[in-house]
Amino acid sequence: MRKRRLDLMRTLALITLLATVVGATASSAHEGHTTGPHPSPTVAAGAPAAAAKDASPLPPQPMLFRVRPEARADLGWTGISHGQAWPADQRLGFAAVCTKGDDTCAAAGGKPGDFFGSPVPLSSGGVPACIVNRLRESVRGSVQPALGCAQLQLQLNATVFTGETLVRPCPVCQNDPTSNDGKRDGTCAGGAANGAKCDTNGVTKFFGAVSNDCLPASGMNVGELVLDLPLTTGDATMRAALTCKATTGKDAARCFCPAQVQANACVSGQCGPNEQCDDGPIDGHCSLAPGRGCRPGSTREECETLQPGTGECITNVRSCFRENLPVSGKCDVERPTYAAAFCVPATRAAALNAAAGLPGPARVVLPLERITLPPAR
Repeated sequence: MRKRRLDLMRTLALITLLATVVGATASSAHEGHTTGPHPSPTVAAGAPAAAAKDASPLPPQPMLFRVRPEARADLGWTGISHGQAWPADQRLGFAAVCTKGDDTCAAAGGKPGDFFGSPVPLSSGGVPACIVNRLRESVRGSVQPALGCAQLQLQLNATVFTGETLVRPCPVCQNDPTSNDGKRDGTCAGGAANGAKCDTNGVTKFFGAVSNDCLPASGMNVGELVLDLPLTTGDATMRAALTCKATTGKDAARCFCPAQVQANACVSGQCGPNEQCDDGPIDGHCSLAPGRGCRPGSTREECETLQPGTGECITNVRSCFRENLPVSGKCDVERPTYAAAFCVPATRAAALNAAAGLPGPARVVLPLERITLPPAR
């Protein structure tokens, strides 16, 4: 038993936890349960006493997931950085610590300084960035393994680096055939460990494979952000209740985060019902290089013609957040979705703050897939 526990602890130590200050009110999905106090049953006179509940602890149950390619993040109040792809194949892991007879268990795992997923490359508005997340504290929260529901409180330190280029915000791990297998079969390109061996920890469609073995150079550091991330498989809503820095008056749109400049970048200042600026602005970006902007209507002129491999200029109506920012997760044993709404502080990079709209709100939606661990030996 002791060896099995040691094996479990080693397994948990290898699990990297999966982008930041929160005002969300989360409600978990508890199918078949009602909230509030439950009345005590009345026991008939002379009835035999009920047997005492067996409350003995069970061995910790590892819960390990991979991030599916549909994962997305919406960052900041300007809307320019909404719809960013989150690296797929990252690992999200913790342990369910249960007591016999209970369907709700404590979630725990990790230690301060552990990586939370892989580096996250972001590129929009002509400004690339690379974010490296680490735990400030161990994971805590609750989980219902039989239903696939969870509420996780993650306290993170996020180090923000200016990106190397628009098409490669983070250093990449090249030629690693299998991600997250613990084998450094790839080679770092760029960053502080250029040329070192690496194991891929996340995969992106446009920005290549990223790895915790391939971190950005320390001289690119533009911020150490303290972030609290409340991941839920239920529903959560963050509400704008603060006076915006650049607007006044009782009828002015409200902001989510302290020191947030304005609510959105819509021409009228009003965000439409579909989280779009119905009256503009209209943005353009290259179809095969989302971080590269282009003039709407320029077709290939400002994309493929200038930079081969970037495709054609496509347009979209600017995104925005309304005064209620909802997120929805999903309970599922094998394929749950975790979601969070939160505030992101400003960095030291003025161009990044201006493009994304920081400080400002953010939303992360992480569809996951359960990974079955091999039995401990």
